[in-house]
Order: sequence, then C-alpha cells, then structure tokens
Amino acid sequence: MTGHSCTNPAAVASTLLLSCSLLTEQPYAPLKSLGVNHGDVLYLLYDIERQVEPAYKPGPLDSSRPFGSHVTVADIVAKQRRIERQGKATVEAVSFDRSAANVFQQYCQSALAFSIKRGGILYGTVGDDNLIRVEFVYEPPQQGGQDELVLERHTPQEAQCDFLAGILGLQKVGWVFNQSNKERDYIMSSSEIQAMAAMQDEFGPKSVAVLVTWDVNDHGGNVHFEAFQCSEQAVQLAKDGWFQQEQEPSGVSKMKNPKEPGVEQAIIVAGKDADSVDNDWFLCAMAIQDHTGPLLTSFPVENRLIPQSASSLREHLKKHSTLQPYSARLADLHLLVWLAGQPNLDQADMLAITESVRYKADLLEGYKVIIDSIAGI
Repeated sequence: MTGHSCTNPAAVASTLLLSCSLLTEQPYAPLKSLGVNHGDVLYLLYDIERQVEPAYKPGPLDSSRPFGSHVTVADIVAKQRRIERQGKATVEAVSFDRSAANVFQQYCQSALAFSIKRGGILYGTVGDDNLIRVEFVYEPPQQGGQDELVLERHTPQEAQCDFLAGILGLQKVGWVFNQSNKERDYIMSSSEIQAMAAMQDEFGPKSVAVLVTWDVNDHGGNVHFEAFQCSEQAVQLAKDGWFQQEQEPSGVSKMKNPKEPGVEQAIIVAGKDADSVDNDWFLCAMAIQDHTGPLLTSFPVENRLIPQSASSLREHLKKHSTLQPYSARLADLHLLVWLAGQPNLDQADMLAITESVRYKADLLEGYKVIIDSIAGI
C-alpha cells in the first residue's frame, strides 16, 4: 500500500506491479519516473521457496510459548530460581560433648591421619533456648575416600541405636564428618552441600552439620570444628533435583531446572542469570560450644578398624568399677548398642537396662550376672 491517499487499493497494487515490470525493463530509470513516490510500499515477487528467519527470537523464559502471550510470575518461577542468602541458622548454636568430640577427632587424626573422610550421626537434644546439645556420635558402616563419603544408613544397628537413644531422651540432631587433608580453596563441595541438605531434610530444620578439618600451621597443625546449616532453599533445591553431579570437587554448584532442562541459565544470582552458584550462598554458620555430658565414652566405637568384643566390655567395667550404682558403669551408648547385639539380651531386656542407666537406678541382679558373664568376669 502506498503512502498517498487512494480510494482504490487494487489500482494501487496494479500500478506497483506495472512499476516493477518497467523497472526490470529500465533498470537505471529513476523511481519517480516509474510512478514510485516517497512512502510507497514495494513488494518483491519471486518463484523460489525460502526460509525467512523470524524477526523475534524467543528467550529462555518463553521458548515454548506463543509470541505475544503473557508471562506470569508463576511462569518465571517455574523456569528460573532466584538464589538468596539465608540471614541466619534456625538454631542459635550447637554444644558438643567434649569427650564425644574428642573420640571422633582422635580417630580421624591418629588412625586415619585425615587422609580420608569419615562421618557419624549426632544424637542429642534441642532445648527451649534453641541450643542443640550433642551427647553421642554413632558411626555407621561406611566407605570413605579423599573426596567421597558413603554412610550405610537405616540398618538394624542404626534402628537399635535410635531405640536406645530414645530411652535416654536423645534424638538425631545432625551429623559430623571430616574432610581429608587434600588441599582445597573452598569450605564445602557441591556433593557435601547436597549431603548436608539431605540430612537436614531427614532430621528437620533444627539440626546441624559439624565439619572437622585439619588446619596446618608452623607447629604441625590443629583440629578445627565448625558448625553449619544449609539454607532452607538449598534443602528444597536438592530435594527437587536442581543440583548437578560434579565431575571434580569444587566450591561451585552447577544448577539445572529438572522441569525445564533446556533452560541453560536456570538460576539468578545477585541479579544476574547464571548456571552455577558459589556454595557459600547456601551455608549458614553457627556458633559451636562444648560441655560435659551425662554419658561415658570409653567403650570402643562401633564399625571401626578394631572391632568391639567381650574383652572391651571387661576392660570398660574394670575401669569404671567404682561407679555406683552398677547401671552408671553402663552409661555409654556405644556399649549399650553392642550389648543389644548379644544373643543373651532381647529388646525388653535392653529397655530395662537402659532405663536404669537413664534414672541411675539399681539394676536387677540377674542383669548384672548376665553382663558380667558376657564380659568374662
């Protein structure tokens, strides 16, 4: 259609077609001599088929929607996730029983030389003051390497540990693990963040992850304890499958929307589209303290290189022979878990024994005889 006024569009079209024909015959003629004026629209006629690139190319947020349709906030959230820092942890601090912490770190240092990773499940309480108190560390069967740690979870032994700890008024409040002495320039790797998130999802928002590391200095080195929580967003992202498997451990996590895998930059970090995020964004540091708890920690720990045995029980009972009543000598959850696996005692027996431990009550004479017999005393 031309820029000048015309009441007959068909006549205009005929004129333009005629002008195009004349232009072919007179390629150097001025356009004005052919009747083409300023503002006219010219059309090109050709006999071949061709693919024309669209003037508008859809972006990552609208690749599957028709051009011109509206984008809602829900659409944006479904395709991209804004990564946000969590201001603080959901608990004030964690206090670790001094002896239990020492038993764990000593094994990492003396037996393993911090060459591989090791972990344990924390049992304790969460007080009205929003303080986690860790009283016991259960070490499940596991496979550890420099970067990998696989805990064998939900075994009959762990179930027995839950049962006995519950009688003592304790519950799972988190987990502890050490990093190997391999050089690194980050606090936690992506796989560690994912493991933290899974544990926190299992144990609840008022749980903790305690990291044990070996810090090298001029005098050799020191063992260092730190306490963290994952942000609630990290827990949900891990649960929904946003974290990608890392090829090599690093302080950065690759992210992809599991529902929109075609979106290359599926997250927004600090106002910018991105496909990865520094793991520090997901960490909430907590204050860590220590205390002296009610349990003994002298009985050998389960699932270590040196197995527990009847001689271990005998040595333990002799070491604490002055404690009264007799049940006070059994106030070691590692010992109670081992006793629960002996054929002489069933779950009802362990209930009675553990209740005596909790309330520092006299143990029935029959149980004393059985336990001393197992120990060979």
